[in-house]
Amino acid sequence: MEIIQAFQVAACRYGFIELDECGDGTVVWFKKTTADAATRTHQRMCIDRLTNSATVHWTNVRGKVDSKTFRSVTMLQEWLGITTLVEKLDNVAAESCTPGSLQSVPVLSIPVDVGKCAS
Repeated sequence: MEIIQAFQVAACRYGFIELDECGDGTVVWFKKTTADAATRTHQRMCIDRLTNSATVHWTNVRGKVDSKTFRSVTMLQEWLGITTLVEKLDNVAAESCTPGSLQSVPVLSIPVDVGKCAS
């Protein structure tokens, strides 16, 4: 039961809210509070008490439903942390790409030694 609670805490920490869809069943459904910028859909997560796992479902850019199942809370948190960062970057890109909002960005220059080659 502790792993189920840990999955639920992780879900809430990464922006999911619990849905009241299953009554007294063996699964609990969650929905991401913010929609994906590219697909305008909400990720969903199913936490299953029988298998002690969490499965995240989402719609990819081609409009297909995809999913990933986690049996470890740590792995779920790592994956959610990565996807949350990508979503934030996508949202920034989507918001900054509207007409009239283009801004100049300083370019980072990294010096390279042309004469040295790896042997």
